[in-house]
Amino acid sequence: MPGQHTEHAFETAIEHHLTTAGGYEKGDRETFDSERGLFPADVIAYIQKTQPKEWEYLANLQKEKAEDILLDDLYRALNSDHEGCLSVLRHGFKCFGKLFRLAYFAPASGMNPDTRKLYAANRLTVTRQLRYSAKHLPAPQSGAERQAGGILDVTLALNGIPVSTLELKNPMTAQTWRRLPIKTPWQSRTGRFRAL
Repeated sequence: MPGQHTEHAFETAIEHHLTTAGGYEKGDRETFDSERGLFPADVIAYIQKTQPKEWEYLANLQKEKAEDILLDDLYRALNSDHEGCLSVLRHGFKCFGKLFRLAYFAPASGMNPDTRKLYAANRLTVTRQLRYSAKHLPAPQSGAERQAGGILDVTLALNGIPVSTLELKNPMTAQTWRRLPIKTPWQSRTGRFRAL
């Protein structure tokens, strides 16, 4: 059947499997904040649901600025040299003296219903064709080249924090990691991928 070997079909298959058998929900690329590099609505909803006392403290203190202040502190923690994404997911981050957690891990036993409830509140999302940065917008071109720059094929997120990205390539359409149509910020001059 024509079209089954395309990148779009591969994305669809990945999304379908993750949402039907993997416990993921479909993410909304329009809600992504490219400046902070996260999904703000998902972060806020998770914190309000799992940590209502801490959220109430911050909301009473900061009123209508509470969301922005929390997201700015989270952004600083994610970009910190001594914290970073993994540390924030494991240990949380501080905002106005309160510890906010962005993930709860599987409890050692099922005896405590509160820890099971917190673990069950984690939300995994899969988002397709996510524009990750306004800085990496491609020059106006036509066809696939116009679409390729600055867009991630698949992004996996935990409670609003992107934790993994997938750039799909297909040798049947002459796409490989050695030959990309447009250089991404993760690709060095040699064509090999490097960390930012």
